[in-house]
Amino acid sequence: MSFLYFHDEGSGPPLVFLHGFCDSHELWKEFIPAFVSSFRVLAPDLPGFGRSEMLPTPFSLDDVGDAIASWIESNSLVKPIVIGHSLGGYIALSLLERHARLLSGVGLFHSTPYGDSNERKEVRKKVIEFVRKNGVEPFVETFVPGLFLDKSNPAIPDAKKRALATSADALIGYSVAMANRPDRSEKFVDSQIPCLLIAGTEDALIPIKSLRKSIKKCLFYELPNVAHMGVFEAKKQCQEMILRFATGIFQ
Repeated sequence: MSFLYFHDEGSGPPLVFLHGFCDSHELWKEFIPAFVSSFRVLAPDLPGFGRSEMLPTPFSLDDVGDAIASWIESNSLVKPIVIGHSLGGYIALSLLERHARLLSGVGLFHSTPYGDSNERKEVRKKVIEFVRKNGVEPFVETFVPGLFLDKSNPAIPDAKKRALATSADALIGYSVAMANRPDRSEKFVDSQIPCLLIAGTEDALIPIKSLRKSIKKCLFYELPNVAHMGVFEAKKQCQEMILRFATGIFQ
């Protein structure tokens, strides 16, 4: 297994946070302190991001999920709850389908159980072509502000800095893997373990209308006037939602 760096803090039942595309465990730096008095909180860098080694290319999101499953087992984490932001949610869904025995619960945080539409796949192809031609930096300059409703949000400069650390190989490899990921909506809706869904009403990447079909049995929260980055745009609300979900499971 490739080396995975991770932040590890607190004590109690394990709560794992998976970051999104072009990000790292640093996404959670000011978010996870709300949990460490009650939980052991772990935040890995996904393969190819932050300080973690890249997987051999080409790779699928299931390959990434398998790497996270091996990491869970190698660190003797007993049935953690896994919360995934955006891309991290796709990895959490892979764990739910392929390694559910390892989990106590799954949370999708600005993520979706649905596969890419044809339109979205075309967007990813254009991203790949753009990055091959122009590099990572000009992509990041437009991509990161687009994640926020308020383009003057003070979290944007740090988010850009984290994204700029992404290699072109990782950006392209994950773009391909996300475009090719399977639809897991049926598995999510019929999950035998507790599931959480947090969505922003103004999220341009994950339209909230599509998510309302996925909430038959999961705990579902809509964040008004929030785009794709509730970690910053509605931090306290999101912390409370995840605390409620996790506490309910581990009680």
